[in-house]
Amino acid sequence: TLKVYSTSVTGSREIKSQQSEVTRILDGKNIKYELVDISQDNALREEMRAKAGNPKAIPPQIVNGDHYCGDYELFVEAVEQNTLQEFLKLA
Repeated sequence: TLKVYSTSVTGSREIKSQQSEVTRILDGKNIKYELVDISQDNALREEMRAKAGNPKAIPPQIVNGDHYCGDYELFVEAVEQNTLQEFLKLA
């Protein structure tokens, strides 16, 4: 399953806008995903950071099953280069 780690509790406009852009693009391409809200549980934040391999990783982070896809920057790059399917490990 494709998971997008996000947070419903943030004072950062940048994080909010990045999260909405990721979900908007996935919705627009009819790509199914599960939104994981890390603000509800510290264990989810730790899980996201472990999968990202970065103890300071912040949302949005994208994971497909056990495969880490990347963060917002890499997501946008994949969209611009038309390699989103490969980036999301769906191809």
